[in-house]
Amino acid sequence: MTFYIDFIADYGEKTGVDDLAFSEVNRRLMEEFVEHGMSFPVVKNLAVNPFNTIETGFVVAQLAHNSRLGKKHIIYHNTAPRKDELAPRSNNAGEFLAVAELPNGVRVIGVYGGYTFSFLGVPVYRVKCASDGSQFRSRDVFPPCVASLAENADKPLEKWAFLGERVDHVPPVPENIICSIDGYGNIKTNVTITPDTTAVEINGLSMRACVGDGIFSAQDGSLVVAPGSSGWHGTHCVEVCLRGGSAARQFNNPRPGDKVILHKNLSS
Repeated sequence: MTFYIDFIADYGEKTGVDDLAFSEVNRRLMEEFVEHGMSFPVVKNLAVNPFNTIETGFVVAQLAHNSRLGKKHIIYHNTAPRKDELAPRSNNAGEFLAVAELPNGVRVIGVYGGYTFSFLGVPVYRVKCASDGSQFRSRDVFPPCVASLAENADKPLEKWAFLGERVDHVPPVPENIICSIDGYGNIKTNVTITPDTTAVEINGLSMRACVGDGIFSAQDGSLVVAPGSSGWHGTHCVEVCLRGGSAARQFNNPRPGDKVILHKNLSS
């Protein structure tokens, strides 16, 4: 069986997938798969903003929920702010490795930090794996667990030897925030549209906007709030878009996690 791995990580200032770290992790994954008696996986790399667990969690959920590859699809992610303990840490310790399985069969394995698992809506479990031992754990520590997860794809997750206890509390996704920003500068959010929305406020900047049934339902050059292309289970996330331009640039390049306020009236 050929496995397809989406590898999501926050290496550098979102320099992209040409970062050396991505190549090193890819090589290690291939080595581990061969050592476990499997063929090379097909790996797709995706960069997210540094330490941004909101963006990571949203991207993970978008890829996982919408996949039709089932157990052949593994999502491996590494966004590890090491914010769970602010005191000095020994031996490069960080947040623990976790795993989840969706009803469609896709398995997600990655660092449990912030909101990285919050968008999935399924139980999350610890992985019996070291959480220290290297500054570069996604290359040096975690890949054997990813390969083992693939090797045991045909077995129920609860039978996996590395499965640990269930995580008691997965933090809910904050309301009314930016979840992701695409290459066009379209701002993907989890706000709820109201028909009387007349303006959008992000990071203290308020701009007039119209409500549409799609991002192209406004005149070119207009700011529009409408259901976008992302989402799962029949629900589309609301996007703030500048038709023919970049909404993100208009709002001084906010980041996932920033608050979004929809106003009913905007004073002149």
